[in-house]
Amino acid sequence: MSSFLQRFGGHSRAAASTLHNVSVRRLTDRSFRLVNLLDIRAGRQYQNEVSSGAYHPFIRTAQPDREPDLERQVLLDIRKDPDAYKQGHIKGAVHLSRERFDFYDYIDTKGGILYHQVYEAMKECGVGNDYSDIVLYDNAGECACRLWYVLRYFGFSNVKILNGGYQHWVKAGLPQDTEPVSPKPAKELSLKPTRSYILTRPTQMLEDHEHRRSQIIDTRSPEEFKLSKIPRAINIPAAKFMKDGYFRPVQDIRGVLRAEGFDVENNSKGHIIVYSDKGRSSSIGYFCISMVGFERVSLYDQGIANWEINQERKLTPDQTDAFSK
Repeated sequence: MSSFLQRFGGHSRAAASTLHNVSVRRLTDRSFRLVNLLDIRAGRQYQNEVSSGAYHPFIRTAQPDREPDLERQVLLDIRKDPDAYKQGHIKGAVHLSRERFDFYDYIDTKGGILYHQVYEAMKECGVGNDYSDIVLYDNAGECACRLWYVLRYFGFSNVKILNGGYQHWVKAGLPQDTEPVSPKPAKELSLKPTRSYILTRPTQMLEDHEHRRSQIIDTRSPEEFKLSKIPRAINIPAAKFMKDGYFRPVQDIRGVLRAEGFDVENNSKGHIIVYSDKGRSSSIGYFCISMVGFERVSLYDQGIANWEINQERKLTPDQTDAFSK
């Protein structure tokens, strides 16, 4: 019996049961964070025109608490190339230009993405207090996962990703709209508390690594991982979570994690830190790992470049924290 339980004497069984309930929980399937073509307003409009041979819906194994109100749904086209939007987009989609709001900047740092900047950008896209859900799409999933993470950090809820992105829309034979959408800016969008616990700052990364508090996942390619990595990191390339621009099913993603020694039956493995190069592929990793049920997951936003700089300069945690600001 552990010294902890011995101190509780006759309450040892109850204490043990409590500890077990706290540390071991079943993973919660959150596959409702992905939507299919027929889950968006334009998709419903063209549901009779969908080419069944080219329509590959993501089989959700969990459903949202409530069905979204499609009339209050905001669809964002976040493809990097503005000309791509002009040449064709999903009907009703608002284009969020990276030139105006670069969501690949570092989060919550000087010169990076700041609190009010995010809310102003969303208000300009028509996101107000009455929105039902926000659906993001790009071409291959990386941009969508990145913005999904940014919005989650800054307190937004009911943000989802269109599985397969714009290419799925095209392959399904649905019409490409060329009429730009100019949304009416929202009057009010209440600021929400940030989810600071899903961001690992440089100071925390150094301390977590030194004290072995977290498991570390590097989502870059095996070639990049061989060139440089954070010691103790496990290489699970983000490409393993997707196939041809589509997200793999929950059970497949859990299988990838299980092969690397993660307990995918229970949420008992402790804290996980995901990193890559400037939050790119790691955003895919974060989205997928949290979608399949792991709760204590965070993203080391500044990634391998920041780690190497700190190692070269041999900064103390306090100095690193000041440097990041």
